[in-house]
Formats: sequence, structure tokens, C-alpha cells
Amino acid sequence: MNTQASPVAAIEVTHLGRVFAVRSGLLSRATDLHAVADVSFVLPKGGTFGLVGESGSGKSTLAKIVLGAETASRGEVCLDGRTFGKDTRAEDLRWRQRAVQAVLQDPSASLDPQMKVADIVLEPLRIQRRGIARAACEERLDRLLAQVGLSAEFRQRRPGELSGGQRQRVAIARALVLEPEILVLDEPVSALDVSIQAQVLNLLKDLQETLDLSFLLISHDLAVVAYMSSHIGVLYLGRLMEQGTREDIVERAAHPYTHALIAASDPDALHVEAVGGDMPSPLSPPPGCVFHTRCPVARAVCRTQAPPAHQFSATHRVTCHFPVASHVPNLPA
Repeated sequence: MNTQASPVAAIEVTHLGRVFAVRSGLLSRATDLHAVADVSFVLPKGGTFGLVGESGSGKSTLAKIVLGAETASRGEVCLDGRTFGKDTRAEDLRWRQRAVQAVLQDPSASLDPQMKVADIVLEPLRIQRRGIARAACEERLDRLLAQVGLSAEFRQRRPGELSGGQRQRVAIARALVLEPEILVLDEPVSALDVSIQAQVLNLLKDLQETLDLSFLLISHDLAVVAYMSSHIGVLYLGRLMEQGTREDIVERAAHPYTHALIAASDPDALHVEAVGGDMPSPLSPPPGCVFHTRCPVARAVCRTQAPPAHQFSATHRVTCHFPVASHVPNLPA
């Protein structure tokens, strides 16, 4: 009999939902906006779970819930075996403030233009660990700058004196100063020049391996997600259309929306069809399958009935009435 315990996941999200009450006017009745609806996924320790979808799909809301900036309306989040919900223990909240850090989309907006790089990087450490010795701070700063590829001369520079890629490296160093276990990467390269994006992604990969980090990656670009992620979830109007390992999604995509994202990432891809039109408003999602208004293979049942979930394998799950279980070309590495 095998008594070995299953490894604890870095992130385990279970039946998560987030509803906002939205009013169109001061005296109007509130309308429920389901930003996230019944989302579940697991990120193994040391891996990267990539959430991909268009703007308005609920990716950033999920990221904020994991970070603790938003509270879930239902469901729960477990981080390294600690449960975060309505009755979270104070010691777990303190642990999350240190162990789960964020790298955001636009470093220009997230870095104080009046502060020097040294103060930006060390600020979380000084807040969380008051009284830490100056020598220890200086040693940590030098090590972090070296890890993100910046020389010691950057200590005294301000964000306005840096390139976009250098600013994002400073933001990464700041996120690492408290020695976190999980990084939430919210569109970490979308504000950078294409020539710099690969450098930052490769840096993040190297840091993940060196520091044994787990990543939750948010992006609208499936090529970025496929390059970085061990597991991928495809979001549309707050619902997971498809999820699986990188190979499940990139090589065996089965949902028409996933195929559309592949077509958007690789215009030369064969046997995949792009979709037109705009995403419906989350205030009034379509009945049945929420994707049916843009789906190239939608049928009558899609307009009236929510689709079932098909478990193609132990790792590959698709929510669709008519999954397209065909091979699609690999995205570029």
C-alpha cells in the first residue's frame, strides 16, 4: 500500500466565482456582473499556469483574488496548502503578503518616478521586516540586481532614466525581495518592445528554475503563454473553455475558441479558424454557450443549453457541445 502523500499544489482554485453589483445610474437597480464563474484549476509547485483570453475574460480578476486584492463571492483558493476564503486565518494572510507577489503589465505605472532603484527594490523589505540591518539590505539589493541582469550602477537611477526592459527588471527584483514562492505575472511583457519581450521571458524562466518559483501567468497572447507555461487555461467571459497541459492545448486544442486564439497568435496556422466580432458584455452574457455568438461551428443547441465538460484525458478538459478534437500545428517555440 502506497502511503506517500500527494504533493501540495502551489495554487489550487476550486469552483471560484466573483460577482460585482453594477449600477448604470444613481437610482438604477444593480445588475450582477459575473466576472468569474465556477473556475477550477491546479498549478503544481514549480510550474506555470497560464490564463489566456481576450480583455474582459476575467483573467485579471482571478489574479487579484489569488493576490488577495479581491475577495471571491464563492469557492476558495488554496496556496501551498493554505485555504483563503471568508474565514482565513490572520497568520495565513501575513504569509500571503510575503509569499505571493505580483509583476504587473506596465512598469512605468507601477514604479514611483521619484524613487531611486535601490529604494524601490528594498521598500517591501523595509515595510515587512522593520529593523532589518542595513548591511543585510545592501547585500540583498546587490544580489537581486545581479539576478535580474542589472549592474550595481543602477542603484541610484530613477525609473525615467531606464528603458522599458530595465524598468521591468527592477519590478521583478522588487517582487523577489521578500523571497516569495509564487509570482503572479499580469501581462508582464505586453508593454515592452517585441525585441525585449523574449529577454524578459527568458529571465523569468531562469529565475523560476534557480529560485524554485511557481508562476500564475496572465496574458492575451497564446504564444507567450505557450512558451512559458506547463499548464494552460483558456478563459472566455469568466468561464474556462478549455484547460490542460501545454501539449494538450497547443497540440490537441479542442475548443473553437482555443483554435481562434491559435489563429490570432499564428496567422499561418492551418486548419484553425479565426473569429470576428466583439466579446459580449459580461453584464448580459448570451444564453446557452457564452461563446455561441462568435463560434464558427455553433448549432441550435449551443444557443439554449450550457455545454457539458468533456474529459479527454486526466489533464485535458473541454467545455463544449461539439469539441473539435483535431491536431493543430505547434505554435512557434
